Amino acid sequence: MAELQHILTAASEMKVEPTIFSADGHNIHQLKTFEFIVADRLVAQELVLLFEEHEVAGEGISPAIIAVTRPDTEALPTSHQPGCNFDGLLTFPMTGTQVRAQLSAIMYAHCAFAKRYSDAWRELQLNRRIFRSITAGISVASATVPDLPLVYVNPAFEEMTGYTRAEVQGRNCRFLEGNERHQPALAIVRDALAHRRKGVAVLKNFRKDGTPFWNELSLSPIMDDEGHLTHYVGIQTDVTKRVDLELALRESEKLAAVGRLASSIAHEINNPLTSVMNLNFLALSTDCSQETKNFLVTADRELKRVKLITEQSLRFFKQSTKAQSTSPSELLDPILDLYQSHASNAGVTTDVRERPSRPLVCMESEIRQVLSNLVSNAIYAMQEHGGQLSVRSRECGMWGNGREGVLFTVADTGTGMSAETLSCIYKAFFTTKGIGGTGLGLWISCEIIERHRGTIEVRSSQRPGASGTVFQLFLPYEGIASKTEVADLSRSLRSPSSTLRSVLEH
Repeated sequence: MAELQHILTAASEMKVEPTIFSADGHNIHQLKTFEFIVADRLVAQELVLLFEEHEVAGEGISPAIIAVTRPDTEALPTSHQPGCNFDGLLTFPMTGTQVRAQLSAIMYAHCAFAKRYSDAWRELQLNRRIFRSITAGISVASATVPDLPLVYVNPAFEEMTGYTRAEVQGRNCRFLEGNERHQPALAIVRDALAHRRKGVAVLKNFRKDGTPFWNELSLSPIMDDEGHLTHYVGIQTDVTKRVDLELALRESEKLAAVGRLASSIAHEINNPLTSVMNLNFLALSTDCSQETKNFLVTADRELKRVKLITEQSLRFFKQSTKAQSTSPSELLDPILDLYQSHASNAGVTTDVRERPSRPLVCMESEIRQVLSNLVSNAIYAMQEHGGQLSVRSRECGMWGNGREGVLFTVADTGTGMSAETLSCIYKAFFTTKGIGGTGLGLWISCEIIERHRGTIEVRSSQRPGASGTVFQLFLPYEGIASKTEVADLSRSLRSPSSTLRSVLEH
């Protein structure tokens, strides 16, 4: 009783309201409201274990646990021995002054520790919230365990890959590579791991459902206070759109280079071709057998055909710098000439119907690019089984605004497109041609049509015996739009409400 009285007196002098409770049936939430607890050694040990479980679970700092011991009890482990987690000891007999001094010293140390613990815990919680809110994927791998297993991934990583934290924990992140185990960029990752330094690599990875994506991995080593490597942190960013754009731009540069080369070749062919045609003409005027003249006439006809192709090629690749007046036939004829052999090789017959029309004011090379894309797509749709390519042009008016212009129709009897494909054909990088397509043709075509205040519509069928696709392109006679008009037109370009007043037969 004297010991208890000393403790109560000391607590009162420290301006702490004392509470006496029974060791049986104590509630953890009630106990956590105390600043410190003084108990016999066995009870104190139970409380230490109880509070440690809650601290591991992240439930904050526990009150100071002070064990009471006497000389006649078994020796307690010192603070240097394992298992001794008391915040302090009171070894009786002690005077009231000694108890007060000892409690004051214990509580001073405990409060200082509690403040540091609380600050560290708040910082840890903040870091966790930051990790969970970052939109880039974050993964942490242990460097002290063989094969660098993952020990943490944030929600963005789970969303990006489709794998949950439980599914990836303990695994090396190479499972994201699928069968792509020989990517050149992996050499950057291996070099960074071998030399324990930072590295950035763009890797082809696969989501849980097998969908590929391009992952920009930023790898960084984490050291402890003694400079020993403990972990690797990886930041994953989905850069699929950027990589696709870079690939498309490279492909576009290749196509542009091929176009310039073709134009240069056509230009260089013209001069010697003209000389050969002149020589052939002179040969026809000389005395020679009828059989020889027949050969020369045939040669002259083929030379004229070659000259027509080169002239059409030069016109096709000529870039417009300003709007100019041109007829529908001047837009279509070079394209049909260029694709004639391609269509023949694919077993495609061409049916062309052009009705007289007023000239269009447009960027000639841009509109030719749109029509070329529609014709080439139509031939591609029929390359396996052949078919018929129908090309039409006629004057037409638009409902609602009274604008007049020219309606171009490009139709094929190919396999047709599904509703899902139709909903995606105007999106950048969407293609049905595999590695043979860039997915930019119709996307760029839409931009060109917007600038010319035109519209484009498509209908397609996959019905057996009646499959095919029809594209209809309307261009007003005065078609070049200003920049402010383009913004308004872009919202209604693909709207089903922009219906043509008259529709050409398929």
